[in-house]
Amino acid sequence: FLTTKYYLSYDLDKDLFLYKSNVNEEISPASITKLMTALILYENTALNDIVTISYPDGYDFEGKVAYLEEGTQVSVEQLLEFLLVYSANDSAYATAMHISNSVVDFVELMNLTASKLNMKNTNFKNPDGLDETNHYTTLNDLLIFSKYILKNTKLIDITNKSKFYFDHNGTVKKFINTNNIIDEGFKGLKTGWTTDAGLTFIGYNQDYNRNIITI
Repeated sequence: FLTTKYYLSYDLDKDLFLYKSNVNEEISPASITKLMTALILYENTALNDIVTISYPDGYDFEGKVAYLEEGTQVSVEQLLEFLLVYSANDSAYATAMHISNSVVDFVELMNLTASKLNMKNTNFKNPDGLDETNHYTTLNDLLIFSKYILKNTKLIDITNKSKFYFDHNGTVKKFINTNNIIDEGFKGLKTGWTTDAGLTFIGYNQDYNRNIITI
């Protein structure tokens, strides 16, 4: 961990950095992006609301996807599982269409939310985190974002799941959390990977009676 170029470890209880390096440099967040997508879904719906899956015209299933078919009905909680546990790119676009009926409008909402949270060095260009010019953030902004999520939402209840099951037309499929250390005390918040970003990770750990965020 300490050999990586960009990292921080933050003690929430003491409100101080334990380690940090290059926390204000722009980075590609990869699928950490889906945390913002999930936050907007969480704050604008109820968990038992029903979402009918739809996509923008010409949508291509790219990267890691769950192949959710258009017209499929899922609960908001299930859609959050696809976003935060399995990290399905198609679920991010389905979220954008459900909330804004437009990917462009949804991305504007993502950036507006980031601005309201004082994430001054963050700019989103898509809801799933695939590499794109001017899609960036910083570790310090991700820390601000993580603290908000932990304080104001119950998304940790979803990111803490090692797996979930989804029944589609009578076929039950298991989806595994992308967080490979979920059973080692890290309850989330999100992992990611792209060519530009490399491996990305926001971890929340409560071992030894401490509340630590690692990014």
